[in-house]
Amino acid sequence: MLRREPTQALRALLAAPPLTPAQRFVNNPTPAHSAPLFNELRTSFLTSYLERTPSCERAVCLLSQADARVHNDHVAFRSFEDSRGRSGLAFLQRLFLHFGYRSEERILIPAMPVNATWLEPPEETDWPKIFLSELRVRELPAAAAATIFGYIDGYYESALVDAAIAADDPAALATTLEKPPWSVSSADEETLRELGAEQPGLAAATEYAAWTLSHGHRINHATILLNTLGLPAVDSLSTLNAMLRREGFVFNAAGGADGFTQGSLAVSLEQSSTIADEVQKEFACGTTRSVRCSFLELIHRHDGFRGFLGQNAQGIFSSTWAQRKSPAEPG
Repeated sequence: MLRREPTQALRALLAAPPLTPAQRFVNNPTPAHSAPLFNELRTSFLTSYLERTPSCERAVCLLSQADARVHNDHVAFRSFEDSRGRSGLAFLQRLFLHFGYRSEERILIPAMPVNATWLEPPEETDWPKIFLSELRVRELPAAAAATIFGYIDGYYESALVDAAIAADDPAALATTLEKPPWSVSSADEETLRELGAEQPGLAAATEYAAWTLSHGHRINHATILLNTLGLPAVDSLSTLNAMLRREGFVFNAAGGADGFTQGSLAVSLEQSSTIADEVQKEFACGTTRSVRCSFLELIHRHDGFRGFLGQNAQGIFSSTWAQRKSPAEPG
């Protein structure tokens, strides 16, 4: 595996003082399995994520310079369910369960044809929770579904994950997550987004599909846990949002009391997210253009709540929408 010099943010995320399971809102006594392999895999996928998500790199650095204890609460991955019902969610879950993660409850995302679940890391580690989702492609209009199936059908075979794990090769596992296994054309990606623009009721699904065809199973977002920061002046998510907005961060205006925060103290979970950073994407047809990729999420947990809420996730998903803008974003 090619070794890259760790950035300041990566060092802050991987080398911070240890936290107790209670401080991390983790409850899974399962022993970690193949921990050195997973630690290499985590370093690899976080390194790649930070390279394409400068907003997260900068946020972690700003907080670290203020003597905050920055903990990565969770990372998220997207996938598809193919024409034969083979599950991308189960495909990805199989990988993480090998290392001692425990599968938790399914999550219903309102008004989206998406299956989701989350995985709890072993208590003895400092690993993040994992949020997994998949698009139920068969619920899209037939033409859109056929386009997607043309790319994804035949990929989600458990043998692919099993072979990568058996090889004990972090580079092979990282490739499974980081390298899109298909190559979408610019026209097909744009057609999916245009369908959502023409039929707003489909927008959440078609934007999800376009993003996942473009980026595959790479990290969609990583998340900073407010509870562990230890900054006296930052005692609420709205305060943290405001602090970062003053530094020029552009947030997803998905709603909430401050316009950016999903959830509330009443439901024991609050979340906000930035608008996804853009990367140059080369499509199968040779066209290269700028597309939204990964973003940063902030999370504040209350009353020992360890999981996730579908109504919050619905707003967070829109951080990657091509046309999503914050009131603070020009244009």
